[in-house]
Amino acid sequence: MKKLVLIILSLPILASAQTQEPIDSIESKQLNEVVVEGLTANTSAKATTYMPSSKQKNASQNGYDLLYYMGIPQIQINPMDLSISDNTGGTVSVFINYMPASQQEMLGLYPENVRKVEYLEFPTDPRFQGAPRVINIIVQAYEYGGYTKAKIGTTFLADFTEDANVFSKFSYKKMTYDIFVGQSYINIYNKFNNALSSEGIFSLKDENGRDFSLIRNEYVNDIHARYTDYPFTFRATYNTEKIQIRNTLGFTHSSNPINFQTGTLSFTPGLEENYTYRRSHTTRSNSANYAGTFFFVLPKNFSINVTPGFQYSHNNNYLNYFTSGGESIIRDARENAYKISVDAYLNKQFSQKHLVMLGVRTWDLINRIDYSGNAAYTDNYNISQIAGEAAYQLQTQKFNLYTAAGICWEETKINNIKNNTTYPYVHLQFRFAPNSKHSLSLTSQFVNNTPTMVAKSSDILQENEFLYITGNPLLKNSRDVTFTLGYAWIQSNKFNLNAYANYHEMFNRFIREYSHFDDGHALLRKYVNNGNFIDGTIGVSANLKLLNNSLQFYISPQMSFYRSTGLYDKRFNPFMFYGHVIYYLNNFYFQAFYKSPDKSMFNNAPATQKYRNLYGLIIGWGNSNWNFRLSAYNVFNKKWDSVDTWISSPLYTEHKVGYGNTAHAKILLSATYTFGYGKKLQQGDEVGAQSGANSAIIKD
Repeated sequence: MKKLVLIILSLPILASAQTQEPIDSIESKQLNEVVVEGLTANTSAKATTYMPSSKQKNASQNGYDLLYYMGIPQIQINPMDLSISDNTGGTVSVFINYMPASQQEMLGLYPENVRKVEYLEFPTDPRFQGAPRVINIIVQAYEYGGYTKAKIGTTFLADFTEDANVFSKFSYKKMTYDIFVGQSYINIYNKFNNALSSEGIFSLKDENGRDFSLIRNEYVNDIHARYTDYPFTFRATYNTEKIQIRNTLGFTHSSNPINFQTGTLSFTPGLEENYTYRRSHTTRSNSANYAGTFFFVLPKNFSINVTPGFQYSHNNNYLNYFTSGGESIIRDARENAYKISVDAYLNKQFSQKHLVMLGVRTWDLINRIDYSGNAAYTDNYNISQIAGEAAYQLQTQKFNLYTAAGICWEETKINNIKNNTTYPYVHLQFRFAPNSKHSLSLTSQFVNNTPTMVAKSSDILQENEFLYITGNPLLKNSRDVTFTLGYAWIQSNKFNLNAYANYHEMFNRFIREYSHFDDGHALLRKYVNNGNFIDGTIGVSANLKLLNNSLQFYISPQMSFYRSTGLYDKRFNPFMFYGHVIYYLNNFYFQAFYKSPDKSMFNNAPATQKYRNLYGLIIGWGNSNWNFRLSAYNVFNKKWDSVDTWISSPLYTEHKVGYGNTAHAKILLSATYTFGYGKKLQQGDEVGAQSGANSAIIKD
């Protein structure tokens, strides 16, 4: 921070012409120092803007780190899996210089060159492709040159992980070329002493048709899993003031060659001697991706943005479940999945206040699956959508009104069953900002919720000795309404706050139902339309900086409300809390965080879920090129259970314990190094691994 000392030259006051005395001296006085400090955050009718500090940049190894250390109160970042959401759990789309950013791109971001971060709701800029909530990261432009960034990380105790990638950017005149190569390896091996994995209570019928209850307990002794991932991406960008053209090609090989669990089973009523079991579930996937962006500024305040995309995945999914009682379930699924999409938006600006947008969105998802093993199926799935929408924005210095309405035609084909539906959707957002310190926003929307292909599958697959699973090709779409109220207060550079509340209701939602199968000797889980699902949230997020911004506190308490009607009448009202403290000392940084257990109710199953709490200590050192970090998570937790799930229905109840490395004690060592060359580097708009088409293989 620069300090400016003002020296004022004072002159005697002229009383009158008659009493005026000759000026024979000039007296100088030095006033107290005046500190000139620029605003690091402000809010307006358009967006809320945050400026990262040099301390926050030095402490960050990637884009997620930077957003986390900035403590932006409108968003939440999970410190473990780096997922980003708004405070009510809604999706937040991340852009870098107005172009979509993948997770790997954010991991490759060079924080040193980030100039500002914008949070926007329902932005009308066509480059944001109609995303309802956006984080837009602005990085410095450059004329020519490039940079290379390397990252390596290793995890101990909970598992053994090696994670490394290299990103390189080169720019010359109007062209920029990016390349990304990565590799990750995870090996998890845990031994238990008959730890409870699941307890299920089945309401069945005996040979005489009489009702009885059977308890199935599953205990785990060993878990071993190994994962590998190899992404490669190349991207070329042409950028001028009026034209942006980007083409991205990506390929990823992912595999889970080892993934098994062994243990014992007990049945009540049943044999006195327990059975043993082994469940192996391995996967392999090869995916290719193309993504394009074509943005043009046209005469007379017109602009157009077209974003074509193509994704392909070949997936192998193999399940082998065997018990000493003679039960054997084999499921081998091989799939080819394709997704083709094109979005196009045309904008017209009228004066400085009015904007009209017309858009067309279309996509087509195709899944071809062959199941073999205990059950053999050949499935052809296809879902197609085409939507047209119109939007209007009225924006002044203090308020912003945005409304959009559209209609979508949708067709689903599941083997020989075809369904067509047409539905409208509406978005409305009003934002009022009387000054740069306060803003109030109200958002509402009426949208559609389409079931996945897994929920609509007609295949009947066996899950365990007494449970079979299937979908429902006749499932209907459900309708959603959402209302969100938010208030942002930028009190000063030292304190800012976001208070929020939302209400969401899903009408005639699709939910899992359990019914008798095989003359009542087993249960069948399928999906049906039944009842409404209601959830709401109230909370506040606040960020406080002290000691010349060297000490930073962030807290986020939240109360959620869940209500399910219909077949499963249930209420659930959990409280959750997250907080962290960060201290910067020269180039060193120290961090501690605590996250209370996540608790939620499923909207598509009669289930509630609770994760373990998380806490961590982080020590690191960084400058503009290097960053070294030592992280310790849940150091006092020696157990491997990470999540509990409870299912409650008339014919089936279950308590399931999920085991893994999420909440177990772990130590992470990581380092990044970046070197640049050229003039006015723009470092941060990185390319990353690309994903393939969505799979429709039934996995549970």
